[in-house]
Amino acid sequence: MTSSSFTGKNAVRGAVLTAALTMVSRVLGFLRDMAMTTVFGASAEFGSFAVAWALPNLFRRLFGEGAVSAAIQPALAHEQERHGLPAAHRLFARFHFVFLLGLILLVALGEVIILLLPAIFPDWATAGTNPMAIRLMALFFPYVLPICLTALASAPQHLSGRFTLPALAPALLNIIWISWLGWMGWQASDNAPSILLLPLGVFVGGVAQWLLQLPGLRLSGWPILPSRAGSDGRVRKTLRHFLPAMIGLLAVQVNVAVDLWLVRLLVSDEANTYTFLANRLLQLPLAILGIAAATGAMPLFAKMCAEGRMKEMSRALRSALESTLVVIVPAGLGLAILSPWVLEVLFEHGRFAAADTVMLSTTLRAYLFSLPAAALLGLLIRARHARLDLRGPALIAVVVIPLNLGLDIWLLPKYGPPAAGWATTASCWVQLLLLALGMKSLGMARVFSMGRLPRLLLPGFVVALCVGAFSYWANTQQHLPAGLIILIGIPLGGLVFSFTLRAVLPIEWNAIAPKKWNVGDGS
Repeated sequence: MTSSSFTGKNAVRGAVLTAALTMVSRVLGFLRDMAMTTVFGASAEFGSFAVAWALPNLFRRLFGEGAVSAAIQPALAHEQERHGLPAAHRLFARFHFVFLLGLILLVALGEVIILLLPAIFPDWATAGTNPMAIRLMALFFPYVLPICLTALASAPQHLSGRFTLPALAPALLNIIWISWLGWMGWQASDNAPSILLLPLGVFVGGVAQWLLQLPGLRLSGWPILPSRAGSDGRVRKTLRHFLPAMIGLLAVQVNVAVDLWLVRLLVSDEANTYTFLANRLLQLPLAILGIAAATGAMPLFAKMCAEGRMKEMSRALRSALESTLVVIVPAGLGLAILSPWVLEVLFEHGRFAAADTVMLSTTLRAYLFSLPAAALLGLLIRARHARLDLRGPALIAVVVIPLNLGLDIWLLPKYGPPAAGWATTASCWVQLLLLALGMKSLGMARVFSMGRLPRLLLPGFVVALCVGAFSYWANTQQHLPAGLIILIGIPLGGLVFSFTLRAVLPIEWNAIAPKKWNVGDGS
């Protein structure tokens, strides 16, 4: 399939496929986190890992969840529309070459800066007499190279309607990560394994993720190897788009990284374990529902804008926003209500105690209030990028990052790790509001209808009411296992959501429900 044949059906299929495979990856990710907490617990060693992993993970999320696609997909779509598919292939190969050189320089410069930090700041909180975080950061940072190349290889596959291999890449990393932890435990025998061995396994996983994309590139007809020949103004223009595209998507990810650093600095070495794990859990509904929708929609947005179909683009954006909102709200509320039992099952093992579960649950609930905004702003940013408005989202990101930083500094010393969640929540909602206010000036109709908002939110509130009542009853049952509460609570929420959605939003129900569920309803 070429990008010229990419349609709305391909976007929906891509979103559904990405969501399904993301679910597999997230389940594996929770198994990975369970293994990590069992081995290391809520310890200073785990805290060092959380800080060290924040930097390469920031690049992974930035590139893997949008910056590369935001820069290259609209450029490739416009190039194909104006000059044909071979010209788009040449542009991709030339961009690949410059991007690879930039990554090599970035990793080299990053290593120098990281290794010089203790010398420049000898009393730096994360170094001091135990510079474990610095060592781990230096060892983890090379992972940036393969994961960014993986993201680049995924972008043209999405534009060609191929989503499977890009969506499988995170699952592959988690499988290798879990296997590596098992090997580390076997090697250490009765002793605690050294966390310094972990970065090698992660780098191997990153290389495997990149290699997995090469068959998809070939089958899509895109060049695998970079090309340095014939660089022209279109390559330079695409590169100029890359930095503002990255900055526009930077806010949420930088806020997460800032949270980890400041919780460690202003609370304690162990406290950012809660922030790290809360963000991991936040990513489950966000990735499955929000990022999957944005991944599927971005190629369609790019194609519509390249062809000047702005009315269709506005309708597609509104549909994507409403569909995402109607499912993300009940998912977030349900997770917030059931979080004590979910966390008990996932993490309350080994060195992770019941008191840790209580603090983690409070922190997670604070972050979950940001979930609807984080999901919707991902779609708005990609729509503006497809419209080649890269400056607006970048300027908004520059505003909200200091806002999050200031709230963290103000609230963390008073309220501990949950304050980081409240700061991120406030920043996300401000960013969403600013993004939405500028859509009309870009030739796109109003993207939100306040008249429909109550009906879009009603299924979520009904789910919260029913699951909350069940949760209240479960709290009175002293010997009811946490696993059983989850097995009842999640299906209960799903059934209530389905019935409520069908009653108040039948069109949306018919769009997302399996066809066999709609037999006999006249649709």
